[in-house]
Amino acid sequence: MLAVNVKKADAGDLEGLLRIEERCFGSEKFSPETVRAFLERDDAFIVAAEEGGSLVGSAMCLVSFERREGRIASVAVIEDMRRRGIGSLLLRECERVFDCMGTEEYSLEVETVNEPAISMYLSHGYHVIGEIEDFYGIGRHAYFMVKKTHSKTVAVKPS
Repeated sequence: MLAVNVKKADAGDLEGLLRIEERCFGSEKFSPETVRAFLERDDAFIVAAEEGGSLVGSAMCLVSFERREGRIASVAVIEDMRRRGIGSLLLRECERVFDCMGTEEYSLEVETVNEPAISMYLSHGYHVIGEIEDFYGIGRHAYFMVKKTHSKTVAVKPS
């Protein structure tokens, strides 16, 4: 088994990120323009998991500097790499970057039937705050989950 490396993604990772989106989300994937925006905007970032030179997972995040909140928009790990702790590695790296940006809270949505993801988020200290009906389409509800941080860092916008 090769080691998994987690890193902040850059424009050179775009093709691999789009492959992950296709493999994990199919028709519900983020568009190439949206993925590119996560890479280019000051208030967004992507972390990627790499094994053997190939991207095997990613997490796309947004930051509200005004609200001091980090939002995890997506966590994706290709199917044959799941249940190896890669999602947890990605989540911890998102939180580390958020902390460097001075956030006080992290939030995310997860489909109410995605038990493995819900379990992972709960094990990392996230709490279900509410349910959003039809978030993923008619009859496909989401839990809104939040984790308060203990960050005492001053928010710094990336240069």
